[in-house]
Amino acid sequence: MRISVLSCALLISSFATAQVVHQVNGPQALVKMDQPGVLASGDEVTFYSPQLEEAGRGQVIKTTPNGTQAVVKITSGKIKKGMVAEKISPPAKAEGPKYQIGYESLSPEERRILQNGPINDTRYIIGGILGTYPLGFGIGHAIQGRYADRGWVFTAGEVGSLAVLFAGVGSCLDHGDWNSERNSCNGGLMFLGLFGYVGFRVWEIIDVWAIPPQINRRYRELKSRLGERVSFEPFLLPQTDGGRLGLRMRW
Repeated sequence: MRISVLSCALLISSFATAQVVHQVNGPQALVKMDQPGVLASGDEVTFYSPQLEEAGRGQVIKTTPNGTQAVVKITSGKIKKGMVAEKISPPAKAEGPKYQIGYESLSPEERRILQNGPINDTRYIIGGILGTYPLGFGIGHAIQGRYADRGWVFTAGEVGSLAVLFAGVGSCLDHGDWNSERNSCNGGLMFLGLFGYVGFRVWEIIDVWAIPPQINRRYRELKSRLGERVSFEPFLLPQTDGGRLGLRMRW
């Protein structure tokens, strides 16, 4: 973004950052900094022409004690007085796994939330309905992408409870006379199976509706904490007719 307006450049000159070439002596350039400490010994810099085109590169070999001037060894290009020297940011590291920054500090549950991603409205509603009626058995959790997390618990619990219930009913059906003293009908087994099935179904219905919003909220919090932050700041490029205003991105 470029704005070649002298008045605008003068307005922002009080806070814009620029390192201007004040003098060129052979293979070295004297750079003046409007803010102390912007450049340090060993920093790589790029020189820009008044047209914002790269004119060359160099390396800072020393700075003044107050940090307002730097001597830069010119390594390439033809550098002239009035050009701007910008510090070259260190090369970005190769991109690793998603959310690599601070990833090791997360709990296994937080890592699973990030890897699975948010649960959209469609999966949330359909999974909630099927997890409530008529299916259950962890099917709603599977639709929401949470079967490996907790859905299998309801499949195993409800199937196991029904198996116990049917075993108790079967022991009663095998005897025609339920009032017989020798009747081995196992009412306790039936009660245990029924109680277990109802308990798992109530738990499943609550879980399939209440937990996804919490997961999405936690996902947004983790993404915000670990995500990159990008900022923009203006900088002034001095010219003979006033200056040029540009935007510099930092991250």
